Amino acid sequence: MATAQAHRKNQSVEEASMVTSGNITMTDADYLRIIIHGVTAFELLRTALEFNLFERLEAAGGMDLEEVAAALGVKEQPARVLLLGLSSLWLLEKRGGKYVNSEMVRRKLLRSNPRFLGPLVDVQAEIINASLVDFAESMRQNTNVGLRHISGPGTTLYERLTIHPKLQKVFYANMGDASQKAFAQILDRYDFAGVRHAIDIGGGDGTNSIELARRYPHIEVTVFDQESVTRLAAERIQDPDLRKRVHFHPGDMFTDPLPPGADAILFFHIFEIWSLERNTELLRKCHAALPDGGVCLVYNFVSNDAGTGSLSAGLVSPYFLTLASGEGMTYSPQDMQRAVLDAGFSRVEHYQDMGFSHALVVGHK
Repeated sequence: MATAQAHRKNQSVEEASMVTSGNITMTDADYLRIIIHGVTAFELLRTALEFNLFERLEAAGGMDLEEVAAALGVKEQPARVLLLGLSSLWLLEKRGGKYVNSEMVRRKLLRSNPRFLGPLVDVQAEIINASLVDFAESMRQNTNVGLRHISGPGTTLYERLTIHPKLQKVFYANMGDASQKAFAQILDRYDFAGVRHAIDIGGGDGTNSIELARRYPHIEVTVFDQESVTRLAAERIQDPDLRKRVHFHPGDMFTDPLPPGADAILFFHIFEIWSLERNTELLRKCHAALPDGGVCLVYNFVSNDAGTGSLSAGLVSPYFLTLASGEGMTYSPQDMQRAVLDAGFSRVEHYQDMGFSHALVVGHK
């Protein structure tokens, strides 16, 4: 018995250190449990965020069961269910009879942390998850069958969101949050000093354009996106200087001409939405709109070239097939380079090791 107790004690210490170090190991049986019960795991996390549990625990320095139930305004039994689930997922730990946040939660699930993943949880909960039950049928029909869960005109999620202001706001809050985290890498790696005017195709809420104009005071940027989206972007700018240099041009990237006068085009988080053929078509349009010496920056979430990972790339791709457009996925950097060259660009630069599973491919005209 003593040996068993010591083993359990050592095991709990090892588990705590694995979570603290940023690495979690588990048996293959537990790994399958998380896959099979994935909806439950997600709802445990989403519910904790809805009740602000992580912030409450952090402010109190930990709480016992009775204190958690009182803080959440629920009975002890449902509070116990939630705490058991979150602890089994290594999101909470128990120390001295009190539940406390794991280091993983403190890094990524507290609203005060710049790496807070709440916007991603929101878009999964309110827009994406319901559609994924149609993944198999979307494969059979080779189209986004899951779009049936969102009413409205159009054949893509982006079109249908235009008549759902609340969902559109949730969607672009996540896109803006993701862009803000990832775009800093481009600003650190690519020199925009020679650019005078950039078009941000599908620029969403303007996060990238605003940050680019803020970093380079000589640059003008035009956000080119649907009219309802450009309204969201314009509302975000308060600085008078930025208002002069960040412009908004509503339009359809497929049917409308691109705004004139740019020497750079930002093709950010567009490539993963469409088929390779449609991406090449769009990039040809970018090539035609640029002057000689102009550049097109293709920046995107990517898989590895072997098509075996990463895990995040594999988990994101069904969303593009099932809901977003019915034809996209997370492509490899090789796919991006090939499309840029096929579109007519004479030279390609490839920036590797960008972090956040992203790659930057720059086409030169």
